[in-house]
Amino acid sequence: MPNEEGKKTEDVLSQFIDNETKDMSSSTINREMVNMDTQIENMVYGREFFTIDPNSLPAGMFYKPGTKISIKGASVADVQEYSVVDNTNIVDVTEKMNLILSRCVRFTHPNGMQGTYKEIKDNDRLSLIFMIRELTFQKGNNLAKEITCEHCGHDFKIEFRSTTSQYNKKTFKYIEMDEELNDFFNPQTKTIDLDINGVSWKLSPPTIGLQEIFFDDLKTKVQVSNITPNVSFLKVIPFTLWDRNKISEDGIKAKEKDYKEMDMDTFQTLNYAVDKMKFGVDGLEDKCPICGGEVHSDMSFPSGASNIFVVSSPLGGLKKK
Repeated sequence: MPNEEGKKTEDVLSQFIDNETKDMSSSTINREMVNMDTQIENMVYGREFFTIDPNSLPAGMFYKPGTKISIKGASVADVQEYSVVDNTNIVDVTEKMNLILSRCVRFTHPNGMQGTYKEIKDNDRLSLIFMIRELTFQKGNNLAKEITCEHCGHDFKIEFRSTTSQYNKKTFKYIEMDEELNDFFNPQTKTIDLDINGVSWKLSPPTIGLQEIFFDDLKTKVQVSNITPNVSFLKVIPFTLWDRNKISEDGIKAKEKDYKEMDMDTFQTLNYAVDKMKFGVDGLEDKCPICGGEVHSDMSFPSGASNIFVVSSPLGGLKKK
């Protein structure tokens, strides 16, 4: 495949992959009813896995009541495989993160049936990755970036933390979803319900499993068949498959046919709603240790995503001759 075709494939995939692993811009829902501070020390221990509250995740309010999500720290083998991630390739970053999730996450449906990481909402990937990191390196070794206080000019480091512990507080900030959609949230089905020209639509952030299938279909079209994919279709339709984590090839074709036949009102409304449902981590926030002013930073990693499971200055713990 020519180099320019490879670049075309990556560009298209990058448009489709969840923004939280790329530029981290996102939106989240109003959580007045939810405690967002997951305490590592208060997690329920079960063998080597720890149970977390789904509501502590950016898209937490879209999980059915009774859903259980458990995580464990990454193994040496997991970290070794993740360490070779290509920071310049958003597809590789996403796949390596999914590999960590596949080995460190347990998902249990409300009826007790065991699922997999594929049932996790696509927008919760980054938060879970950092929760796993914080279990992996419980002695500390947190990632941090240099920041200058906008109030007093003091330079200090702000840590990347998705949870609050005894010694460290959470710094991840989740932006709340536009209030315009709050009235359409259905607490029974955990969906955004819209009635468009007499037709009912239910929207929910898609699962990782569903997105993976769309990824594979997209890559096949671009790399094998040299077909230019309908990126608009890939953006909207996964949100309408609110109760599924997989779809067949024929199912994708049927959905794409329906999408092309959609009337203008339906497309405009669904597209508008999906634009306001990009949950995830928006950035970091902390207080200046000198003046106490609130400071903010984006989610860009100083050394790229490969640095997430890297311990800074490990030689410091070794004895010198």
